[in-house]
Amino acid sequence: MISIIILNYNTAAFTRECLYSIFKYKGDADTEIIVVDNNSSERSIENLADEFDSVRFYFRITNDGFAGGCNFGANKANGNYLMFLNPDVQLSNFKLSILTDYLDNNESAGVVSGLMLDENKNVLYFYNNFPSLSWEISQLYSPNLQDKINFLNSKKEIIELKNFEVDWFHGAFMMMRKSDFIQAGRFNENYFMYYEDVELCYKFKNILKKKNICVPEFKYFHSTKSSLNNEKNDNIYVFHINRGKLLFIGNYKKLKRSLIYFTGLSNIISRIIFLPFWSKYKHHRKEKFNQLLKVLQLYLDKNYLNKSKFEYIK
Repeated sequence: MISIIILNYNTAAFTRECLYSIFKYKGDADTEIIVVDNNSSERSIENLADEFDSVRFYFRITNDGFAGGCNFGANKANGNYLMFLNPDVQLSNFKLSILTDYLDNNESAGVVSGLMLDENKNVLYFYNNFPSLSWEISQLYSPNLQDKINFLNSKKEIIELKNFEVDWFHGAFMMMRKSDFIQAGRFNENYFMYYEDVELCYKFKNILKKKNICVPEFKYFHSTKSSLNNEKNDNIYVFHINRGKLLFIGNYKKLKRSLIYFTGLSNIISRIIFLPFWSKYKHHRKEKFNQLLKVLQLYLDKNYLNKSKFEYIK
């Protein structure tokens, strides 16, 4: 049985569409569906419990982040497969059995996923290699970063619909054996959001010695940042994407960790220096400056890094 776990936070409209797509396209797969609400301030999610009476809803009184909510759902799951699904994902007309069959026939497989597409069926950024110095350097200059993403999205195997190995998948859609998930230590709840999916895949590859495999025959659609859909939440994104990266590189040996750390630190300092000349932030430089100072504190104060899980959240 596949336990499909959807974490909701103020995304009830997306969750409804996600559930409809599951029932429409899951095929004959044996499934249970678990929706975990991380204490949404917008309570329309409660209405879905009546609309989808076969779905198990859990309404938590805390919001401890993506990892905490997904681990909660996994603890309630009865299936031998876990499928973590963002609420802003919709399945296409491909059966889930494509992925479970692959896991059944390939003991070495760890996390499996398919192609993430936008509404126009363009491939979105959904996988990558583990964080590296070259990727960190590319973030200093946006066109270089976009070129790298375009290269990933146009991989030969994607075009030819051939399976291929990746380091990590976007947490919007990940399937794995429940036994492997437990053995890998579940999601690391020190993260609030971002990089917990990267670290889980890292553990699958480097601790369990499993291969994380994209099966591009399976496709799904994703609407990005549904729970971060206004400009004021840029603070949350910038802070926690940097915090997540700094937590993750703690998995690396000292030299590699240090190179990525100092490149990232240089990136933040350069942004602070050039902020007065940055036309994009002409009308809210003070807010951006305060944001960058908080990120800089993450780099310079390890105690703050470890204790700032709920920064901008509570």
